[in-house]
Amino acid sequence: MNDETQATSSSKAFSFISRSWREVRDSADADIQLMKNRANSFKNLATSFDRELENFLNSANRSSAPAEIDFVKKLQPKISEFRRVYSAPEISKRVLEKWGPRARIRIDLSAIRNAIVSDVDVDAERDGGGIIEFDRGKRGRVGFRELWGEREVGEWEPIRTLKMRLREFERKRELSVEEIFGGFKSSDFVEKVKSSWKAICKEPEESKDVPPLDPTELLAHLVRQSGPFLDHLGVKRDLCDKIVESLCSKRKEQLLLRSIAGGECSVLENDNINDELDLRIASVLQSTGHHYEGGFWTDFGKDDLSDKKRNVAIVTTASLPWMTGTAVNPLFRAAYLAKTEQQNVTLLVPWLCKSDQELVYPNVTFCSPEEQENYMRNWLEERVGFKADFKISFYPGKFSKERRSIIPAGDTSQFIPSKDADIAILEEPEHLNWYHHGKRWTDKFNHVVGVVHTNYLEYIKREKNGALQAFFVKHINNWVTRAYCDKVLRLSAATQDLPKSVICNVHGVNPKFLQIGEKVATDREQGQQAFSKGAYFLGKMVWAKGYRELIDLLAKHKNDLDGFKLDVFGNGEDAYEVQSAAKRLDLNLNFQKGRDHADDSLHG
Repeated sequence: MNDETQATSSSKAFSFISRSWREVRDSADADIQLMKNRANSFKNLATSFDRELENFLNSANRSSAPAEIDFVKKLQPKISEFRRVYSAPEISKRVLEKWGPRARIRIDLSAIRNAIVSDVDVDAERDGGGIIEFDRGKRGRVGFRELWGEREVGEWEPIRTLKMRLREFERKRELSVEEIFGGFKSSDFVEKVKSSWKAICKEPEESKDVPPLDPTELLAHLVRQSGPFLDHLGVKRDLCDKIVESLCSKRKEQLLLRSIAGGECSVLENDNINDELDLRIASVLQSTGHHYEGGFWTDFGKDDLSDKKRNVAIVTTASLPWMTGTAVNPLFRAAYLAKTEQQNVTLLVPWLCKSDQELVYPNVTFCSPEEQENYMRNWLEERVGFKADFKISFYPGKFSKERRSIIPAGDTSQFIPSKDADIAILEEPEHLNWYHHGKRWTDKFNHVVGVVHTNYLEYIKREKNGALQAFFVKHINNWVTRAYCDKVLRLSAATQDLPKSVICNVHGVNPKFLQIGEKVATDREQGQQAFSKGAYFLGKMVWAKGYRELIDLLAKHKNDLDGFKLDVFGNGEDAYEVQSAAKRLDLNLNFQKGRDHADDSLHG
């Protein structure tokens, strides 16, 4: 450890000790001040008691009985001594010196008592020895019964007068307390509290605002939001749906009864519980007022585009010339959305370095994003037959050999300006967000839709320790899609069942395929053979695309498929291994380079 580090440690230790000492000192000062206050209150009590005794002596002097005068003469020296001792300025100091954590103030009144009562009870001497104790918890209050007990001293006039005055003093104290609280009870404070409480707890139908979510709806929403976590614990999704349905059914019945009784038409007659719950949550959120959308400093959040054209950002995980679904389908989606001229469209695709391009793209590389953009637009225009007006942007990506996928490098969302952040379509949302560490998509965009193309769990299961990897990836996919998407569209039931998802093929059909189908139908009407070339298998040449199953199936039924020929189109990292396995098993497969399904060579 160097000198600078030692100095820093010493400085921190000294600062800690100083701070601790200041706290102890402040606490001690507070305690001493409290004890001083208590000592002063006791001093005031002694003064009050002295005043009462003085009144008592005055009344005794006015009496004509000789015995009483003699008593007063005997009592005066004792009273003077008591006054001198307990009225001295040092009384506070003496009390503080004897005041411990559990100490009591002990005042020796035996001399006065002996002057008043000559015969002392033996039991009283044994219990206290003429000592009256003022407990700290009573704050120095001494009641009549505590001072004199239940003993009847006789009809002696001075004692009777003292008793009467002490009783009157206690009664005045009780009356003063009753007057204070009686005034409080008679005030309108309680009425105001009652009226405020009624306003808070009034029934929802008395208010024109949207009623808040009740406990059953909150619990149903919590169960539905906890789907990935419950799935991690082994609770199936259909069980969670049943729990949500049972929680919402009671409230649904109550609202239906209210609407029927009021003669209203309720929209809650729909059987979709999830849609009803979404509608309730959305209405409550809308009725709560302002929602902060801004960032920490200058990012003022989502732009209000209610009076302008909508902005659609399509973010995907691949781009041409990689002939994969996440490169081709988003390109067509951008083209046809832009063709309607109802929204501004931006397609965001990955840009790879030269070495990664050589691994992914077949026999072509690009020196700049502009060069790749020209390639993509020419390919698109050749297939759709029109020039699409949309923007193409690039984000940095890195090809992962282990995952055989392009992984975004950095925050992908920052390549869409905040003023254009309206609707986001995330092609493969789980893939895009495996390593996403930027701003939350649903915070930046008004609406986020995820389109699921691939069942990555089946890919991962084929790898080493695939079952364990698939287990973790399954829950990661659940978490990221729930966090970053408002809605998830699965292209088929073969994909992973994800939160907020429905099965819907949103790709549509390329018009070129329809033209090919019309031509085939015409050829059949003319008596020509429509499909003369047999069958073909097209897909990226990696084992996960089904090449292992294809080779095993053909090898198993090799004798039954004598003379059957199959053309295989595809490029990929496993091309050499796939072709070697087919050659070793002597399968009748014709391997060719990858091409599009609409290519002329495939029509037959």
